[in-house]
Amino acid sequence: MAADTASLSSAIKTLYERRLLTRALPRLVHGRFGQKPRWKGYGAYEVRRWESLSLVSSTLTEGNTPLEHAAPTITVITMTPEWYGAYIKYTDKLVMTSFDPAVSEISALLGEQAGLSIDTIIRNALTAGATKDYAGGATSRATIDKTNDIIAFVDFIQNVAELENQNTRPVEGPFYVVIMHPHTWATLMQDTTFVTLFTREGGESLRSGFVGTILNCKLYVTSNAREYVDAGQNSVEDVYSMLFIGREAYACAGLSGLAPNLASDSGGPQVRGGMTGQRGLNVVEIIMFGLGETGFDPLRQRGTVAWKTTHVDQILQGNWIRDLEHANDFS
Repeated sequence: MAADTASLSSAIKTLYERRLLTRALPRLVHGRFGQKPRWKGYGAYEVRRWESLSLVSSTLTEGNTPLEHAAPTITVITMTPEWYGAYIKYTDKLVMTSFDPAVSEISALLGEQAGLSIDTIIRNALTAGATKDYAGGATSRATIDKTNDIIAFVDFIQNVAELENQNTRPVEGPFYVVIMHPHTWATLMQDTTFVTLFTREGGESLRSGFVGTILNCKLYVTSNAREYVDAGQNSVEDVYSMLFIGREAYACAGLSGLAPNLASDSGGPQVRGGMTGQRGLNVVEIIMFGLGETGFDPLRQRGTVAWKTTHVDQILQGNWIRDLEHANDFS
């Protein structure tokens, strides 16, 4: 295998990097809807939060210019990214005896790992910083039980109403974003009111987790939605998280800032606007050493494939993210 016995060409590296991204990007559901911070140099990003102005109740007087009502309040938040990465070592024997192309398959596996890792980091930040709500009559995670607190349409609409009450702006066009577990999705699809109002989407949209719309919400399903095993009543009920997200509720940068176009796997992902803030700074890097290139290896027996990326996230408005904890029929 020539790519493993000599320095890997840039063309081969690009091919494997595209394969890594193709497997990584579909997992980045939680990171797609954050505000885009700006690269400020010196290893940091910056995002500006503009606070809403108070209302005006006084009338204008003809011919007179009124006093300035209020200056806008701007909060500047600096975000410093951290580095993440991992590698897999392979040997000459694996390359020679493996039925599958070893380096290509390893690149794909690392892509899944990169996507799952960053998505989970963002997911945990969102659930920690969101405004909490609980299905049914539960008042905390520990009081959720399968008898009374299975998610229902009424829980869904209450959280949408609370977003509206907080003057939360939609994320995509007129839509909020809702992220849920497949078990939650299956439970809601047994609620007749929910099913009646739900607008199903199909085709390519399903590949990115998007399944349809309801009540000005776009629904995304992912197996990486947060699940708290045995965290409910009597420590035997599983508790699930369902996120309702509005615009500019959080910010994130790094691998999660990619905007993927997954219409064609054969061409690999087309990345638009990687949130590095400057050209030439990769949002994810694949690092490859062929056999004998990793250091002292006189018999050229070892090679490695690795991924490395930066990531940072920040909650901007906790009232514009809601986390509905609940039980479902699969708990």
